[in-house]
Amino acid sequence: MNRKAAGIIAGTLAAAIAITAGVNCRASYAVFRNLTARKLSLDGHAQWSGGRNYEKVPYAGDSVSQYLDLYVPDTESPRLFVLVHGGGFISGDSQSRQSILMYQYFRDHGYACASVNYRLAQEAAFPAGLEDVKAAVRFLQSHAEQYGYDASRIAIWGESAGGYLAMAEAFSNENEFMGVRYFGQDEDEAAGKFYAGKAAVLVDYYGAADLGTIWNGTNDWKDLGIPQIVIDIANSWIDKNVLEGYSSVESYWMRREFSEMDKEDRKAFDPHYFIDENLSRESGPAAMIVHGDCDITVPYLQSQRLYDHLVRTIGEDRTQFLLIRGEGHAADMLYSDDVLSEADVFIRGH
Repeated sequence: MNRKAAGIIAGTLAAAIAITAGVNCRASYAVFRNLTARKLSLDGHAQWSGGRNYEKVPYAGDSVSQYLDLYVPDTESPRLFVLVHGGGFISGDSQSRQSILMYQYFRDHGYACASVNYRLAQEAAFPAGLEDVKAAVRFLQSHAEQYGYDASRIAIWGESAGGYLAMAEAFSNENEFMGVRYFGQDEDEAAGKFYAGKAAVLVDYYGAADLGTIWNGTNDWKDLGIPQIVIDIANSWIDKNVLEGYSSVESYWMRREFSEMDKEDRKAFDPHYFIDENLSRESGPAAMIVHGDCDITVPYLQSQRLYDHLVRTIGEDRTQFLLIRGEGHAADMLYSDDVLSEADVFIRGH
């Protein structure tokens, strides 16, 4: 989102406070918190001297978008942490603000951080972006010795649309979404090596867990007391011309309206279906979920349902949900040292 668009949205949201103040205190509070969110500094991320940087490393050859940025601390066999940016499937890259906030903290705390770029919806429809993320993880497994990190128990993080991609990567099985061949795959196969691209730990930041239910008239927003006008304004940064006539970014990514899909169709991309099919108390990743209770882009009830489902399936001891009071979608304070230190503890414990 550019500065002009952000300014327009901020002004319109301010008007929305006035509209909702007399009738809906909860919505007014959420809008106010989004408008007054605190910011963290990114000043130090480009001057890191604690290890080796590898920028725009290509992991596959189908597109110039298939690259990653890798940061490896000068420690012995640091654990690999894969980062997947958000942006509604139509924007963002490996150097998004949220990705920088993640890697500047975790590389300083001993992790090798790989920030993955992938094909956006304008370039390729579902499941291209997800296949890219899986290919990137397999590439990183294959090249662990070359770059000097430990890929035996990979952690993966994603935010918003990237949260969906990260959870789908972690929850799907080793035969799904494997259509992109990573650089080095031919040599690995010739040597009898197979990399499944499976993460041991998922850190999901306000991920879109229920695709097709976010924008229009959902019960989640009604239950949270957020009127449709606020949702429309919060998502007004999206250029509708990009969507080529589809009703949402999710439908555009799928190249199909969700209203046209039945239950069987949705199994192809539903994280809840992947959980039922592939996870158990004995298998699958540990999962930590972080969401702000003033998010007016992805309702936090999606994360609550995901957490409840994971507790039932993999157990409470392998699952954690942090609902952060007063913070909105992609808010900087979700990346404060206090929150990220809890994520660090969770990853190290699994």
